[in-house]
Amino acid sequence: MELVDAEVITTKPGRNYVLVRLETDVGLVGWGDATLNGREKAVETALRDHVLPELLGKDPRRIEDVWQSVFRHTYWRGGPVLNTALSGVDVALWDLKGKAAEMPVYDLLGGRTREYASVYEHCGGPDAETIVANCEAALDHGIEHLRVNPHGESEEYLDLDAVVNVVRRVREELGREPNLLLDVHGRATPVEAARLARRLEDVGLFFLEDPVRPENPDALETVRGSGTPLAVGELATDPWEQLPLVERELIDFVRADVVHVGGITAADKLAAVAELHHVRTAFHGPSDISPIGLAATVHLDLSLANFGVQELPEYARPSYDREELPLWNPEVHDVFSGGATLVDGTGGLDVPDEPGLGVTVDVERAREFEYESQPLPSPRNPDGSVADW
Repeated sequence: MELVDAEVITTKPGRNYVLVRLETDVGLVGWGDATLNGREKAVETALRDHVLPELLGKDPRRIEDVWQSVFRHTYWRGGPVLNTALSGVDVALWDLKGKAAEMPVYDLLGGRTREYASVYEHCGGPDAETIVANCEAALDHGIEHLRVNPHGESEEYLDLDAVVNVVRRVREELGREPNLLLDVHGRATPVEAARLARRLEDVGLFFLEDPVRPENPDALETVRGSGTPLAVGELATDPWEQLPLVERELIDFVRADVVHVGGITAADKLAAVAELHHVRTAFHGPSDISPIGLAATVHLDLSLANFGVQELPEYARPSYDREELPLWNPEVHDVFSGGATLVDGTGGLDVPDEPGLGVTVDVERAREFEYESQPLPSPRNPDGSVADW
């Protein structure tokens, strides 16, 4: 078997997605996700002009060999653009391998360790009352992991007193049972994050997400002194960035994104090392990865012994009324069908027992949705200086 066609398709059913389509000489087609939010065209160009032409004639069953070739033969390795391109190729190869073997990808990864992957829902809002209402709606659908971020302007995001007060009020209203999560989005200094983690110890967070930026991993030592579990890695773009955090046991959950960290191949290796250090997974799953990327992530979730929790994107959310949050965009489902779906009453995602990833792409419909530039937020501090998003 060999690859005879390789194509990148950029589409916008509600938001921009970069898709990789690989076809073999026996007619099998594999799909991958190479979406990098806000930098989609950079990845598209890397794939079209550099990566995909070099795949033609290769044996798609040799996933590890292809991964090593794409990663190492660039000489200038890694980075968000190249590793997202690599991730798209890798996911498409796993989809192809599953179809060739007539097995779902999770079986190729060792088989199921669980019947579904528990999710966490975004229940944030402008005040405690709205957040509690959102949490109760999620709980009614069996979702027991709830992200309770107070929403505000960028300069208000780290009003530590306000954040602590809101999260405590939510805990008081909901009781001790639900698992509460809080995302700092890398905006705190190490001292601010450490103070926040200590002040929320009595709340019993399931985890504090991305408390500091990833550029200096030693900063997590300052935060680690509290009893609040830490989830880090949303901005990691290769597994080596996460490795020292795992080996030094500075974190409790790996937050890497399968679509950015090097695909299923890289994320699976990272999870294996994490298991040896009692670190669980909480893979990134925003709405800016496509249903292909979500399906790939859930296949991996289902196969891992150290799975922790999976982020739920908006388009996979059940259609219940919510306050202050956008509902999923139905245009996504004009292009993608199958893949990961929420199992009612379980609070978890599952994938179909079909060969490969179990996602179908309507190619013609995808081509009808043309790319539109969507600049990323560019917040400023009150004094006009640049702030982290």
